[in-house]
Amino acid sequence: MEGFVDKPSKFMSYDVNIEGAPHDYGNIYYRVPSGNRERLVIGPSRNHVDLLLALAKTFPTQEFYVLYVLLISKTGADQGRYQSPLFESYKQFEDFFLKFQDFLEGDGRHHIWIGTPNNDGLLVYDRHNVIYAYGPLVAYTHILASRGFLEQEFSFPVPHGHGYPASGQPEQELFQYCQWQHHPLTPADED
Repeated sequence: MEGFVDKPSKFMSYDVNIEGAPHDYGNIYYRVPSGNRERLVIGPSRNHVDLLLALAKTFPTQEFYVLYVLLISKTGADQGRYQSPLFESYKQFEDFFLKFQDFLEGDGRHHIWIGTPNNDGLLVYDRHNVIYAYGPLVAYTHILASRGFLEQEFSFPVPHGHGYPASGQPEQELFQYCQWQHHPLTPADED
């Protein structure tokens, strides 16, 4: 179930009467194998960008790349992966996320990835309002515990939907923010 709703929420769950409401995972996380390592799957209730910034601050390298994965455009932009130039400081990186916080937390047409040149860690904030965290898991779990998160498995609700606002202005502003490099989507991007 995709599309515009009167008061859009990035991610919604539906009851048996197909009445939608913003979905709240309840500030929980769990560990899951990922290759020969583990990753955290995090379900925040709110303030996703604030949590992303706190997690990224644990990376040893404080230079960042952002990968914006556009699945549906309101402006006619091509679907795809858009890679930012290098954010050379945490402050530059933080400024970007704070400027687009409402858009990133309220629009279900995209995913956003955060990485570093040295692959110190990787954070993926997907359109299901979940954060996948790779890298310094001990540091991440300390941050989560300090914010009251509990370790508990969860899954996406069925059925669910992705909402987005009627205006394409934030998308336009994001693409004008810096010089993005476009790459095609991968099959995994549309999950």
